[in-house]
Amino acid sequence: MKKILITFFILSLFLLASCSSVVCAPNPLEKQNDIINKPTNTVVAHDTVAELPKGSWVKTDLDEKTQVVLEEDTLVYIKPEIKTDPPSKPQEVILPKNTSIILPENTYLQTSDQTKVKLEASTQVTLPVGTEITITKVNWYAILFYSFLVVVAAWYYMQNKNEDKNQDGYVDEESENRSKS
Repeated sequence: MKKILITFFILSLFLLASCSSVVCAPNPLEKQNDIINKPTNTVVAHDTVAELPKGSWVKTDLDEKTQVVLEEDTLVYIKPEIKTDPPSKPQEVILPKNTSIILPENTYLQTSDQTKVKLEASTQVTLPVGTEITITKVNWYAILFYSFLVVVAAWYYMQNKNEDKNQDGYVDEESENRSKS
């Protein structure tokens, strides 16, 4: 009977610790949305497909040239090499679809439209101000509370050293153990 009351008491504590009218325990790991308030450098953990907004800057690898294939006809501007007075306008050229282009290393590119890109794992990226991210928040109070309850329950059951020596189904009292000894 004593163990049933203790079990009921522990279950009541779990119910009260959840702080809600429905029987549910506090979640030790909770995901929350957050917004970045300053540019943040980070490394991509897994291969990811991201959507870059119009006007985003992209930088190619420092060590190797990047080969790309155009998915649609693309308008490009060729910068004039000869400095004239007055400066001449850049020449416009349309590159046809499926043209293979090799970009030199360490080249900055600016997107003209919203663009989807595939980021490989361990790619360094800078997240701009206002980027919404999802973080995992650890509820340490719930973890400490449940750990405390487990330790107290284990301590209580370890303190109960009496046994049922006469096989009657009940734990023998200490006074019975002393009188039989």
